[in-house]
Amino acid sequence: MKKTLIAISILLSSVNCFANESPTITKTNTPQTAAANVLDPIELGKQYAALPTNPSPDKEVIEFFSFNCPSCFRFEIQNNGSQTIGKALPEGFKFKRYHLEDFGPLAKELAQAWAVANVLGIQDKASDALYNAVQKDKTIKTADDIKMVFEKLGISGEVYDKTKDGFLVKAFMAQQTDAIKEMKPESIPTVIVNRKFYIISNQLNITSDEDYINDYARVTAFVAGLDPNAKIKEKSHSDKK
Repeated sequence: MKKTLIAISILLSSVNCFANESPTITKTNTPQTAAANVLDPIELGKQYAALPTNPSPDKEVIEFFSFNCPSCFRFEIQNNGSQTIGKALPEGFKFKRYHLEDFGPLAKELAQAWAVANVLGIQDKASDALYNAVQKDKTIKTADDIKMVFEKLGISGEVYDKTKDGFLVKAFMAQQTDAIKEMKPESIPTVIVNRKFYIISNQLNITSDEDYINDYARVTAFVAGLDPNAKIKEKSHSDKK
């Protein structure tokens, strides 16, 4: 009988270990999980890594995304990732979002539309409308369909075209293109701090969507507080012990 109880105990322990290692995001959010996550140390090489680039002289956090990206739609529209991260940043930091120009249908046109939205100061409204049109309603098939989205936001086709061909949009597009070439995001959404550190999203708390976004904001805010010009040294396995 004793041996049987020991065997059952070992079996249950094994099941719990596999459950804890599962990457599946659930909607269950217990106080114990949230508390444990807050206490997790943030380490270089674990939740964030360094790029072989020169740090930005400005305090900035850049998110690379695409309206064609389902993961970006879930991150930004369904879970308010950008807003949560932006609110968590230290004072003085600018949060920028750059659209990839070669990801999915009409990528260049959507990138231009994002530039137009920034120049006109309607980023939030345009982001929601374009994401929903591409991912949810699937109504964007041509460049004219993009223009129709803006018309529904009160921007006439004439104003849209004039803005798109203007200097400010061209300047924004140049900054966007240069940032993509410099930092070379390998996946999206990707968040990079001071053009030097990027967040390793698959090492964050994935107990639930809410925990994931909150941990993303926590790690981003922590990294934003680092000196990007300081000498970078990842901990070795011996250092971590």
